[in-house]
Amino acid sequence: MLKIAICDDEKEELEKTVSLLAEILKEEDREYDLATYHSPSEMMEDGKEADIALLDVVMGSVNGIELGRKLKQRFPDIKVIYTTSFEQYCMQAINEIHAYSFLCKPLKKEELKPQLLELIEAVSSLNDLKEIEFNNILTDDGTELSFFSLKLKDIFYFESIKTDRKVSVVHTDGVFTCALVIDKLAKELKEEGFAVNCRGQLVNLRHVTKLKGYDLYLDNGKTLPLSQKRVAEFKKLMNDFLHGNIKR
Repeated sequence: MLKIAICDDEKEELEKTVSLLAEILKEEDREYDLATYHSPSEMMEDGKEADIALLDVVMGSVNGIELGRKLKQRFPDIKVIYTTSFEQYCMQAINEIHAYSFLCKPLKKEELKPQLLELIEAVSSLNDLKEIEFNNILTDDGTELSFFSLKLKDIFYFESIKTDRKVSVVHTDGVFTCALVIDKLAKELKEEGFAVNCRGQLVNLRHVTKLKGYDLYLDNGKTLPLSQKRVAEFKKLMNDFLHGNIKR
């Protein structure tokens, strides 16, 4: 089910946004789960995952742009639409948080509807991301499986095991081991948002929350090294992915 969150500290604006969403989604016969918040702190404390977030920009001490940054760190695939009466925040929202859209208040149905429907399509595409199939894979508890399939979006990174000529697949469900070649994987998965960060490692850009110096910070708490000679290319790939991921 589609998960939508709205955060706006103005009660009337929040109610209007809820009403517009309900009207649009009823017309499209879409089932959805809606969470509403009156402040960024309330939304962060709740910690509920959302596919789409509509955030007001000006909201007290923690504004919507900062909230969007925190949500992106926690949920890399979340799609953000900003709403505000202050157009000067537009470029900051798009460049810093990679917001999908920026709508000025008062919200109008004819402006919100096409943006929302395109986002819903993007979320559906993301949920249908490819799977990768493995033969003779070993799970982290020692179980050997002749055939196994994993969703690409749930893989954090691949890492070569030099002494074994095998590769570790670091996944949300654990670590798997099988016979693979990193260079070949890198070519096959480049269009799926994976990039080589250093020799013997292939990282899923979807899970990179921060790049600082020669370190990559992932949303699972892991820090991976970034080869000095790859910094410029990796930054470009990361930027292209983030902007491309807006409509994915």
